[in-house]
Amino acid sequence: MKKTKLNKNMLMILISVLLLLSACSSNNVNQSDSNKETQSPGASANTGSDKPSASADTDPFAEKMTLNVYHAGSWAPGTAFPPKEDDVQRQLLEKAVNIDLQMTVPQQGEDMTKLNSLLAAGNIPDLIFFNDRTQAVKYYQDGVIAELDGYIEKFGALKSRFTEDQWNALTFQDKLIGTPGYEAVSGIVGWWIRKDWLATLGLDIPSTTEELFDVMKAFTFDDPDRNGKNDTYGMVVGVPKDGNISSPAGAGLGLNALMWLFGVNPHKVDISKGQIMNHNTDPKMKEAVTYINRMVTEQVIDPDWVTISEGAKIVEKIQKGRQGIAFADWRMMDNPTQLYELSGEEVEWVSIPPVKGPDGKQILGESAFQGNLWAISAHAAADPEKVKRILALLEYWYADEEAYPYFSYGDKDVFWKLEGDTVVRLMPEQATADDYRYNNHYKMPRRADDPKYYNFKNPEVTGAAHQTNISHSISPKPSVYLVPDESDSLYQDRMKYVNEMLLRFIYGREPIANWDSYIQTLEDTYKLESYEENIVQQFKEQGLMQ
Repeated sequence: MKKTKLNKNMLMILISVLLLLSACSSNNVNQSDSNKETQSPGASANTGSDKPSASADTDPFAEKMTLNVYHAGSWAPGTAFPPKEDDVQRQLLEKAVNIDLQMTVPQQGEDMTKLNSLLAAGNIPDLIFFNDRTQAVKYYQDGVIAELDGYIEKFGALKSRFTEDQWNALTFQDKLIGTPGYEAVSGIVGWWIRKDWLATLGLDIPSTTEELFDVMKAFTFDDPDRNGKNDTYGMVVGVPKDGNISSPAGAGLGLNALMWLFGVNPHKVDISKGQIMNHNTDPKMKEAVTYINRMVTEQVIDPDWVTISEGAKIVEKIQKGRQGIAFADWRMMDNPTQLYELSGEEVEWVSIPPVKGPDGKQILGESAFQGNLWAISAHAAADPEKVKRILALLEYWYADEEAYPYFSYGDKDVFWKLEGDTVVRLMPEQATADDYRYNNHYKMPRRADDPKYYNFKNPEVTGAAHQTNISHSISPKPSVYLVPDESDSLYQDRMKYVNEMLLRFIYGREPIANWDSYIQTLEDTYKLESYEENIVQQFKEQGLMQ
């Protein structure tokens, strides 16, 4: 995402002046100001505006407060809000913590432009959503957003709602600068295998890299479909168009997953015992490319792998019924018949965990990085009571179990209903769903592993596959915090060289014996030492290294 540069002096002067003012009102809101309320689903909402006689000593929400929210993370950007009497979610939030909620949702692609316009006009939001952690750090450095240390500990339900990794992602130099916005989904793709082929050949599900290779070899050469033809392959993989195996485009194409079995991936960096470990040059990367090269050399992968650059092509190969192992989407078994609609034969695929690598670890890949967040403005933080009210709002929005379906699915009896105590998802006609599109402004609390949210058609299989994938996902490597050094003129060329050389090793166009030469070129031609020095500097600035 393109980073927006701010005029730091202008912002600091602006904020300093505004902090002296007693109040700040926003002229940029999208919501109705009508006063009709609805019955809250959660007990916590009963402390709201229906208690006007309570004192601040007995009710922390006795005094109504206006909160201006800049919501750039909505899944329906630009969609207008209905009148308040029709907006159930707004009513719930307002009643829960006795607020007048004024929410601005910018058009798609205008999140930073709109925010900067508000700041320049003196309309500083109380709560700001950032889609990118790097952007949030910049605004923190410019004094626009506040630290939350000392506050968040008092909101236990909100804090326990997210993992330690998710909270750690939102720290900068050991300071908490926000709360998680929405959970990115982990474990979307995982390992699948033809169970019927295993049964035919009398094989067990593989548990190590060597067993995996043996199964791939048997699937290729031992006629697992018993058609008397040499037309099957152990595994199908692909290469992203940009050649970067670890890119988002390459995540579901198999090579990425094979490398993770050895604990490495291109362009990742670890920190161990106060030192960085560059995966591009790690000896384990040499092991990984050697293993995959062996798969190519012994022809246990589909030979079309060099031309497969998107997940749809992987699925098409699977549908032809000639592949025994795949790294594919969690929904692969949601509609089992699609897996044999091209081959005409019924098959049995099952989800399996990643096999153990040489070090005994079972690594699927990294968990999704918590890169989006809610931040409280420094202007709002000048009033500690406002900070507490904002965090109380977020705690109710994200952690109240009774309110969860309203926020995560939408309006009751439109998108869900209760059968006894069980929540049942409904799938309204598209026209009805479109009428309630604004519900997407509020869906931030949806859990990333919620099978009801995803409407799995075959939840016993799909949901189980997703949980298997999540359980073998590791914490994001610290390299997620890195940004390219603007003064590094070799950055793109270095990336391209690594991508090309790893593929050359895999394909066999470069002998593995030339591995040391590859590293020497990185050091001499592409200034590896200077690049790694910048990594160390960035990690120190982030507070990740001393």
